[in-house]
Amino acid sequence: MKIDLTKLVIGNTYELPINCEIKVEDEYLKDTDIRRISPLKVDGFIYNNEENYELDIKVIGTMVLGCARTLKDVDYPFNIEINEIIDENNDNNLEIIQNSLDIFPIIWQNILADVPLRVLSSDATDEPLEGDGWRLITEEEEKKEVIDPRLAKLSDYIKE
Repeated sequence: MKIDLTKLVIGNTYELPINCEIKVEDEYLKDTDIRRISPLKVDGFIYNNEENYELDIKVIGTMVLGCARTLKDVDYPFNIEINEIIDENNDNNLEIIQNSLDIFPIIWQNILADVPLRVLSSDATDEPLEGDGWRLITEEEEKKEVIDPRLAKLSDYIKE
């Protein structure tokens, strides 16, 4: 998403409004846990602070991730507020070329930082609590002292 900074550089304007919708291309989703992503709604301002630019935007969208248990699609809505200072001498890999600035790399970095480690679908709670050779142990059961039935007879020989 390229922003024309001419009004901020030449004009008397201190802020430039940003209000648009961005469609994320599929090539960005490679090597991420995101299966699909809705078009992003970007709303905010970019400010001119004489030496640098300040980006203050809100990004709203929905990403589709895989459930950690069932691998079904799970919609994960997100609402990210981005406050970033853009300086030409900074190492944030942003270049101002011919008074235009592409802010999509900043938006994409913040979206990737907001991806949760795991999500569960609403029907993932129907998982079995025991199976072939295993069972789920709750915290209360874990606190109880369980004596192996094969060693129970030894307690007769040990008296405290």
